[in-house]
Amino acid sequence: MPEKHIKIAADHAEIILNAKIYAKETIFAAGYVFLDKAYILLDQSADKFFVYLYPQNESADLKKLAMEFYNELLNYAHYFTRVKANADAIKSLMQRALFSTAPSLVQEAEEKEIEDLIKELEEEEKNVSVAKKGKK
Repeated sequence: MPEKHIKIAADHAEIILNAKIYAKETIFAAGYVFLDKAYILLDQSADKFFVYLYPQNESADLKKLAMEFYNELLNYAHYFTRVKANADAIKSLMQRALFSTAPSLVQEAEEKEIEDLIKELEEEEKNVSVAKKGKK
């Protein structure tokens, strides 16, 4: 199966990726890890990404380099999936951490939320009274 998606040439490895499986951001992240190992060229067609790895070390094993790239793709695909799934929890933890270092921020946020709620209630009251006047 990998032979179908990895092509080894004399001076580079070509990796063909399904665009439905791998997001562009995942490929960028995996590529970033490889900046010290290879020169990287990226290309895209309608449903595929093409990654060309030109090793910086001429004696590098191209197939091993390509397989390591696949490992990084899986690593970052998992990472981005977990971040997306846990986004609300991460946001909550970050807010708690920030608010614990500056308690005044909590009070300001609460006051802002109260002000917004009051404005919202006032707007609703105004709409209700206009509706009542229209019925009379």
